[in-house]
Amino acid sequence: MALEFKKYSKRGFTLIELLVVIAIIAILIALLLPAVQQAREAARRSTCKNNLKQLGLAMHNYHDSHRIFPPGDVNGGGYSCSSLGTQETRNHTAYLYILPFIEQTTMYNQINFSMATGASDGNGACTGPSLGIQTAATSHPIAVFQCPSDSYNPGPYSYSSNTAYATTRDYRTSYSVIYIAYDSTITYGAATGVNTAFGRNGAARVRDFKDGMSNSMLLSETPMEKDSSIRGPFVAAYVTTGAVIAAPYRKINQPTSATNALTVWGSPGSEHTGGCHALLADGAVRFLSENIDINLLRGIQTINGSEILGEF
Repeated sequence: MALEFKKYSKRGFTLIELLVVIAIIAILIALLLPAVQQAREAARRSTCKNNLKQLGLAMHNYHDSHRIFPPGDVNGGGYSCSSLGTQETRNHTAYLYILPFIEQTTMYNQINFSMATGASDGNGACTGPSLGIQTAATSHPIAVFQCPSDSYNPGPYSYSSNTAYATTRDYRTSYSVIYIAYDSTITYGAATGVNTAFGRNGAARVRDFKDGMSNSMLLSETPMEKDSSIRGPFVAAYVTTGAVIAAPYRKINQPTSATNALTVWGSPGSEHTGGCHALLADGAVRFLSENIDINLLRGIQTINGSEILGEF
């Protein structure tokens, strides 16, 4: 008796079925990707907020040790700048003075505070002494000075200078001390003779915060100039004019050109959607809306302006 063998054929996916599966996967990815991106940005915002908390703690620890906040900047001197007509250089900032309080004592000990920390300005118009290890020490990346959302911050770091005329190009930080020169006063509107928390060759003490520690800013995020490679060295709120906010006054994250460049050096802003983080003098970190009233924003940047502030 002859044996009969049945042939079984394995059925695979048809082309149409394969395309349907690919389409379903693509739809799922399209639905999930925004959620993943939002989760990542939420994590970056949390890190950024924590950075400011750590900087605030360091500022207060410095105050506990010295009974004053660190100076916004200290004149280094020793520069010849034909384009500026001055030899003054402000290139030791508050960030250098708080290094021991953010577990960077080794770096702090390598810095010679009697020397400048930058070699030339952004345009090469200024010349200074050879710095050697000084430059290497102050250009070492420190995560607490860097907002992970700052996509315009890919280059070297610097927290040693707050003017483009005191350092080399491409050095960047993500946060700004609220600053005005302590040998001058702010003048805007009807308010005169008021100060901010930090200044040139000086800074405030806790007792100087007449407006209240919870109503005065110490630091803010700042994108500086998104399209400029010299934006980072400015770690103060527009030091070149002594204004709390650069004139013409602009809101947080307000674009100033068709390319969305924020071209006001030192103005508060960020790469976060809707506003930026700010550190208050009491140690709290608040997220300021980009729709905040401009007069309110100016008011919380002073420490003794006697402004009547609303909710922020």
